[in-house]
Amino acid sequence: MEKSHLDIQELGRRIKRRDEEAFRILYIEYFSDLRHYAMRYLYDWNEAENLVQDAYFTLWCNLDKYDGKRNIIAYLLTYVKNACLNYIRNLKIKDNNQDKVIEAMFFSNIVDEEPDEALHRRLNEILSQLPEKQKEVLLKHVVERKTIPDIAKELNIAESSVKTHYKRAISVLRKNLCFILFGFL
Repeated sequence: MEKSHLDIQELGRRIKRRDEEAFRILYIEYFSDLRHYAMRYLYDWNEAENLVQDAYFTLWCNLDKYDGKRNIIAYLLTYVKNACLNYIRNLKIKDNNQDKVIEAMFFSNIVDEEPDEALHRRLNEILSQLPEKQKEVLLKHVVERKTIPDIAKELNIAESSVKTHYKRAISVLRKNLCFILFGFL
């Protein structure tokens, strides 16, 4: 069953009634996307996977607390985001500018229910303004999910150069996207 053909509301209602097949479909179709979403906060595949598994487990064990009318994907996203933020907080990592929230929003494969076309257009404008190497490194790392060493090898440059290009690109994105998010366009 493809995601585009899933009726999320119906899936949520079925899960609320403890329909194991519906839960299996939810798990198979969205686990990977939720793990990528968590990864944008944590930069740790194992921890991202653990948090997403915990989200599914908690949902199933606490179905009495889930409102079957609420979008189940939004419910899981909220759980995963909060779990990631708690994990980061426990590590005592500060994210004063909510950079991780912005990064997770834009670089996960999960599409917002109500996409903001102006935001997507602005993101594309910003990407087009990046120097070519920064853009190339950013897209290879974020979209193609390649590692820093793999990108360095592919582009025949030092890993430190890849890291520098990536950090500079992310910095530009954060600076510009922050204004969009808070309506300062």
